[in-house]
Amino acid sequence: MVQVANKQASGEITAPVTRARIAGDLRALGIGPGGVVLVHSSLKAVGRVEGGPEAVIEAFLDAIGPAGTLVFPSFQAGSEHELTRNACVFDVRSTPSGTGLIPDTFWRRPGAIRSLSPTHCMAACGKNAAGLMAGHELCNVSAGKNSPFEKLAALGAKIVLLGVTHAADTTLHFIENTCGAPTVCRELFKPSVIDSAGRAIVVPTHPHMPGLRRRYERAEDVLLQAGIQKNGMVGLALTRIVDAAGMVRVIGEKIRQNPLFLIEVFTP
Repeated sequence: MVQVANKQASGEITAPVTRARIAGDLRALGIGPGGVVLVHSSLKAVGRVEGGPEAVIEAFLDAIGPAGTLVFPSFQAGSEHELTRNACVFDVRSTPSGTGLIPDTFWRRPGAIRSLSPTHCMAACGKNAAGLMAGHELCNVSAGKNSPFEKLAALGAKIVLLGVTHAADTTLHFIENTCGAPTVCRELFKPSVIDSAGRAIVVPTHPHMPGLRRRYERAEDVLLQAGIQKNGMVGLALTRIVDAAGMVRVIGEKIRQNPLFLIEVFTP
């Protein structure tokens, strides 16, 4: 069988990236059986994947096995402040994920569970999925205390930044929100979520402050120096593997010392 080559922007001719290769690359970076994994991703960065986004998901499931838990962000596109201010309605049965093609494919899989957050909905499958997603609608700061982000760290999860940087790392929101950074609006809005049974639930929410510029790239060197992050290749994508609990501890201490550590101070 002749494989169709893929011409990258650099002009290099490469073969399609397979599910087996992705799973092998993940294992080489320490993603193994029983792992709890939160993935932020760029399908394009991985290369031309044979089987598309579904193959990437299956590769993660191959790596973590039946005892593992796989989590993706699943929130809708748009400014969370505008969404909440305008009393958005988020339907877990139908609202697309605005976080990329892989996450938007993932939540639609049979057995995947979506959390009931209007602004930071997460989706999970596997051993710990139900517990991780439970009660998210009770968090009036969606990336705050008792959210899936806190639970993931408590379970020893690894964060996989597949072809993306810490700019996509929502757990940094959680660390800011719980360690004293001035990130959350005082206003309490009341958007609605439609659950899997079609019931409407009002979810009081304090969104993040609009227009606040972040410097999340500052986390990179801190985490590498602390041995909490390792970098490697998955397919054609530069991938960062981060220990969630270690990041909460180390970056949390930076923010407690300087609440503006990840915030760009500027004059409007």
